[in-house]
Amino acid sequence: MKFKQIVISWDFLLTLLILVITYVFVPEAFANNLMKDVYNMGISVLAIVFSVYFAALAIIISASDNEFIKFLEAEGGLYIALIRTFRYSLILLFVALMLSIFLFIYTSHLISEFIKLQPVFLFLIFLFFFIYGLFASASSTLDAINYAKYRTQFGNLKQNK
Repeated sequence: MKFKQIVISWDFLLTLLILVITYVFVPEAFANNLMKDVYNMGISVLAIVFSVYFAALAIIISASDNEFIKFLEAEGGLYIALIRTFRYSLILLFVALMLSIFLFIYTSHLISEFIKLQPVFLFLIFLFFFIYGLFASASSTLDAINYAKYRTQFGNLKQNK
């Protein structure tokens, strides 16, 4: 995906809006016990979404025959665009998951050192990747629905021939 497409997308802009609003209304630091639970929740959610999303991508790739791919490409490069958005979203979900795991471990370490607070910027970094990953996967899922519509059109065209 091109940088301009990423920055102007609804999922990126909505994520930035949520991030700014959150920054305005949250304190400068959070209790590590709270943040450990938040990061743990992030790990749980992202692990589930990532695995289901990965499976969905595998199904889309394996379920496409060459004729259908040619049909989508003739419609304006739709197959390559779909695969690119899925790839981008999958990478984003993976980064968000790895970041959540790292922050969970880091926060656990802070707790073991009897450090009670962590700066808000760590939470904001987590929040950005968590929300953006979920929004991007939702956006790609909507693209997959369009893929299914084109599959129906293709089937109808093939049947009418």
